Amino acid sequence: MKPLLKTGIWLLLFAFICLLPTQTRADERKDEWKKSGYDFSGMKKVFLKIEFSDDVQADDLKRYILIDKVEAAFSSNLNFAQAGLSFLRQEELVGKLSNSSGDDIVALATSDPGRYQKALQDGADFYCQAILQVRYRVYQDTVEHIPDRVELYQTTKEVRFNKVVTARDGSQVTVDEWVHVPVTESRLIPAHDAVTAHTAIELTLLDTKTRQPIWKMIDSRDALDKDKDGMVDRILKRAADRFVAVKK
Repeated sequence: MKPLLKTGIWLLLFAFICLLPTQTRADERKDEWKKSGYDFSGMKKVFLKIEFSDDVQADDLKRYILIDKVEAAFSSNLNFAQAGLSFLRQEELVGKLSNSSGDDIVALATSDPGRYQKALQDGADFYCQAILQVRYRVYQDTVEHIPDRVELYQTTKEVRFNKVVTARDGSQVTVDEWVHVPVTESRLIPAHDAVTAHTAIELTLLDTKTRQPIWKMIDSRDALDKDKDGMVDRILKRAADRFVAVKK
């Protein structure tokens, strides 16, 4: 193989490698399970329980926003109404329990957390047929510093050639001819930070009588240069749609 041709092949290969994305992050995990043979037709009222894992990087204000997102996704709407479903939020359940017992259930959350959780569990058992646990498993960003680099790429360049042609009278005439030839160029990719958003939500539906799971769904997503809240919205919309399908 001629040295010039061999060099050209290596340049093309190097340019191709440089043009490949430096990050490949758009992973999704969408797992779902439904208990075979379970009769979902008797499920009318569902207690909505929202939890956060240790991998959720969010302050109190952001957690309030994330809670609102779940409650908005699982609130009264036409799809749920047609499926015969309604939801009971924790705030609503606490209000019912306080009115019926005469106790300050809200205060129990601080003074006696164990009794508070027991009250919520008993209340969910009384008012609902199922408990939907929505757990934020992951909500965070990771940052990777990408140093500057030189990138080779293929393009074309217009080049002028002199060409001798034979005129009609038989004379030799020199004309200009422009042609496009492939060339390898280089450019500097500046240093930058690549921010990857990570979100994961796990939903578990429990039968209030048996405390056993009857439906489960996990949706985990990683995406480069994406907004976590937008990813959460898409996960919750899909989860709500799947929940309606389970009931039907």
